[in-house]
Amino acid sequence: MCNGDTSPSIQDIANICYEKFKSLPKTGKPSGNQWTVLACVVEHNRQTRDSRVVALGCGTKCIGYTRHCPKGFILNDSHAEVLARRAFLRYLYHELEHDRIFQWAAKRGSFDLSAHVEYHFFSTQTPCGDACIVEESVARVVEKKAKRQRLDENSEIVYTGGKLIGGQMSEDMTDDMQQTPGALRTKPGRGVRTLSMSCSDKLARWNVLGVQGALIDSLLSKPIYFSTLNFCCTEARQESVERAIYKRWQGQGRDSKHARFQPHQPQIRIDGSLSFEYAQRGDWQPSPNGLVWSQVPNDLRPYEISVNGKRQGVTKKKLGSAQAALAVSKFKLFLKFLNMLHSHAELREKFQKNIFDLEQMSYASCKDLCEDYQQAWCQLKREYFLQWTCKPNELLNFTSKTE
Repeated sequence: MCNGDTSPSIQDIANICYEKFKSLPKTGKPSGNQWTVLACVVEHNRQTRDSRVVALGCGTKCIGYTRHCPKGFILNDSHAEVLARRAFLRYLYHELEHDRIFQWAAKRGSFDLSAHVEYHFFSTQTPCGDACIVEESVARVVEKKAKRQRLDENSEIVYTGGKLIGGQMSEDMTDDMQQTPGALRTKPGRGVRTLSMSCSDKLARWNVLGVQGALIDSLLSKPIYFSTLNFCCTEARQESVERAIYKRWQGQGRDSKHARFQPHQPQIRIDGSLSFEYAQRGDWQPSPNGLVWSQVPNDLRPYEISVNGKRQGVTKKKLGSAQAALAVSKFKLFLKFLNMLHSHAELREKFQKNIFDLEQMSYASCKDLCEDYQQAWCQLKREYFLQWTCKPNELLNFTSKTE
């Protein structure tokens, strides 16, 4: 419960996020010598002044492009921020089905989010990528061997493990690890390079297009944005996080042509004193597991553990089947979208002119129908995210009948 007249403080948010993490089963959590990152989405009702965690993710892993699944079963990116966002999408689908925070607006043919509800993002680590780079450190020589994000305790300079897009060894012996402020980056990872963009870049994208994604956006009257971004870690720097989320795009002389999607300037709050018990330490190893929890009924299994992007506990024989997919996978979230169309007559009518057979519609085809979102995203890539990675088309052509 938050008793103030405004949004919850960073202390309020951190406390309820840590409490939620502690309330989850021990299974899958880091052991005594392992660290992880915790990220959450907190829902706050300005009318009742209640706050609660509705989505949670823990994780540090990301798989290389050679291990991507064309059926949508495997998570490519299991960083905490991305898992929390996927858990939030699962929560939104559940709420859309039960009309608690959403109301159907028949005249617009879409759902309205309650005017009293706002969302806050929380993380125990600076997002990988641009947010990790302290601009004063650019002139310093970056060690060629740096392969993952670390904190230089003597200089308090943060180095990101994110790799520059198309980065190559240059004449001054710097490479795709060089600490260039404002640049787009892919996720760090050992072995085969990933195609997943850094968490800094993904947060920047959500800051313009909304956190709800293309499919849910087609069901809503307007996008959903985070009101605040909260980071409880000693290495975060206000100017670096602000630059990564929105300032690196300012002053470029370009305005969005889409009234529906506009760059936002969320309040960014940092408090290094609110430490996480499993925060990164040099003498610990990263936890191999991803943890995902959504505010959905217990009979829907709100808590899941992932290993290498797949649901923990799946037999080897079932690893290539839908049984390996987490509830927050592309495949399972796509099924939730199709179920919304199946069960909602007004939505079916809205999409009827473009959808002839839901069972045969591919994931890519459904996303293409979200015209407003796709037009805005094309403009964003053309004018700001020029080097955003493109995943092969065959990774998006699965249907609800994919086995």
